[in-house]
Amino acid sequence: MSIRVEDIEITYRIVGSKHVFTSPDVPALHVSHADKNVAYADIQPALDALERIEARIRARHEQEHFLEVA
Repeated sequence: MSIRVEDIEITYRIVGSKHVFTSPDVPALHVSHADKNVAYADIQPALDALERIEARIRARHEQEHFLEVA
């Protein structure tokens, strides 16, 4: 199941000269850029990347568990 930006709460703040987007629903999400529109456009690709990372971690854990049982 894919996490969509439309389905989560997004918080926005300015930190120094950066526009920062985070989400309490996805604690690992942190996107920032000097251009607000660029930062916002990067949210979905960041969510997709986080999902790919989580899937790799899950697969590695399952493989290690399988090897321990075998």
